[in-house]
Amino acid sequence: MIDLYGLARRALARNSANSIPVPPGESYRIVLKRLHDLLAPATYLEIGTFSGETLKLSNCRSIAVDPEFRIKSDVIGRKPCCLMFQCSSDDFFRDHDLSELFRAPVDFAFLDGLHLIEFLLRDFANVEAHCRPNSVIAIHDCVPLDLWMAERDYTKECQRKSRYRGWWTGDVWKILPILSKYRPELTIVALDAWPTGLALVTHLDPKNTVLKDNHAVILAEYGAMSLADYGVKRHYDACSLVPTSSLKTLKAFQSCFGK
Repeated sequence: MIDLYGLARRALARNSANSIPVPPGESYRIVLKRLHDLLAPATYLEIGTFSGETLKLSNCRSIAVDPEFRIKSDVIGRKPCCLMFQCSSDDFFRDHDLSELFRAPVDFAFLDGLHLIEFLLRDFANVEAHCRPNSVIAIHDCVPLDLWMAERDYTKECQRKSRYRGWWTGDVWKILPILSKYRPELTIVALDAWPTGLALVTHLDPKNTVLKDNHAVILAEYGAMSLADYGVKRHYDACSLVPTSSLKTLKAFQSCFGK
């Protein structure tokens, strides 16, 4: 058997401190589909739908939020209902009560909105407030592969310098050290999903307001920090990426999350 992680570590050692290899796991869409199948959620929320390729994976009551939908295929499928809000996530949470729309808590959520930490931080806090403790929030793009895809302003110069041209994660990677520091009671598992990781968060507390209460403090601490300041390898090592291949059964999933 090929030791993909050994290869990745050796490649990392050979590379500069500015980049890491592509995670060797399955596509994040394959993982999301598996999670839908294993968790069988009754309610699903997606922030950042765009073309609808991930929204199609849901078969339950669903809500999608995106400021500019570009859907060209059937995303309804077998869903009993699907509400779509073409607005920013901030406007959505300002104008709507998510629990009222579902008439139930959110069982599963996928956050893939604007790739800036201040937006993701608000999205996470706003979604958690409508979850159960055992709900799962999936967060995309938490493992940037070089410094340039993690820039807040993804310029042509960034694209030119990056080994992975066209891949922009922004600075949403910061959500992992932020949650580890400010919400240590959460259970966070970072998967080696292709191409830029997938983080799963559970053991949620809908009544917790730490992130909202400390929003300005957190951004003052992390907002201006670049991945160059923090370190690509430092972040990669801290993620302790779990192979996507290890979460193919509900028992394995529950074991990974200590359930």
